[in-house]
Amino acid sequence: MIQFRKLIVPVGFLLGAVLIAGWLRATKSDSPASPIAERVWTVDTTPTVISDFQPELHLFAEIVAGRATNLRALVAGTVESVGANFANGGVVEKGEVLLTMDPFFRDRDLMEQRALLREAIARLEELTVREEIEGLLLFEDRTQLEISQNDLARYKELVGEAVSERKFDEARLAASRANTQVLMREQQLAALNAQIDQQTAVIDKLSAVVERALRNREDTQMRAPFTGYLADIALNEGMHLSAGDPVARLIDSGRLEARIFLSNAQFASAFSNSSFPKIAVVNWKTGGKTRIFDATVERLESQVDPTSGGVHVYARLNPNMASTALRPGAIVEVVLLDRVYEKVMRFPEEVLHGKTTVYAVVDGRLEERNVNLVGRDGDWVLLKGALVEGEHIVLTRFMEIGPGVAVTVFQ
Repeated sequence: MIQFRKLIVPVGFLLGAVLIAGWLRATKSDSPASPIAERVWTVDTTPTVISDFQPELHLFAEIVAGRATNLRALVAGTVESVGANFANGGVVEKGEVLLTMDPFFRDRDLMEQRALLREAIARLEELTVREEIEGLLLFEDRTQLEISQNDLARYKELVGEAVSERKFDEARLAASRANTQVLMREQQLAALNAQIDQQTAVIDKLSAVVERALRNREDTQMRAPFTGYLADIALNEGMHLSAGDPVARLIDSGRLEARIFLSNAQFASAFSNSSFPKIAVVNWKTGGKTRIFDATVERLESQVDPTSGGVHVYARLNPNMASTALRPGAIVEVVLLDRVYEKVMRFPEEVLHGKTTVYAVVDGRLEERNVNLVGRDGDWVLLKGALVEGEHIVLTRFMEIGPGVAVTVFQ
């Protein structure tokens, strides 16, 4: 009996709870359902403008020397003095004396060779005089030969009558001696002519030696072959140099170039409708300032490295660069004009969803437009596609963006 009472109490509580819950459900009031309001997004837009556009390529480049030469000693000797600008970074003008070597031995050699040349010239003058005299003597010998031959002819007609055989033989001997004298004189004159030719050759040879000695004397002074600035100075006063020893490196200040790397796509785009030369602008940022230089892209690298995926081109800077601090090795920005894109639309990059979709605002709702990406201008994209002039394209990006979404344009 006691156990039955313990069981009926919890069952009664349970049945009472069920009855109360049923009564509350049956007596609750019905509330009307709230309608779901459509969300309207506020967006920024930009109008569509269709036109021809030529973007700029902003590239990084390295300044390199378009022309440089390694200066070497042309003659051996001791460095006697150096020029006032002979130092690393020193700017020198074309023809300026860079260094002077001790000229003592070159002066002595030049003096000796000039003395030998004067001696050879004097010898030629002597031979010329002898030739002139021998020519006069040959004329006299031929005259005497002619007289002797005339006498011999007369004696020959009178021999046996008015002229004895002995007299005739003497006339014949005299004619023979005169003829021999003429032959000897002609031989001597021919030998003199040969000696004159030899002496002329000797003078030519010695003249060349003198010119070489004079050139060696001039080479004791090294002059700048062109205007530029010096680097890699390898000597100073008092040093002894052998011919061919390095002296310095001279960089042509008028031939600085910007070495620009272009990808294959950039090169194909920038040079598709134009060849060299091509105008460029070089911006050198240093010390919080930007210095601007005009440049011209003149040439393409002679060899293309397939591993780099691109090509180097060279832009020659304005030749009046000696007074600036710009030097090879500096990193600069180069602005190069791309090709002209005809009838394109230029938008900020955020208008593009995926690769082919933009959204236009039409009567307060979004409509999808298909476009093609034909080029870039920094953070801007150049598009072609089904867009209408003046149509507003959405700039704002949000997760729910899609066709038919209600929007309002931010004023």
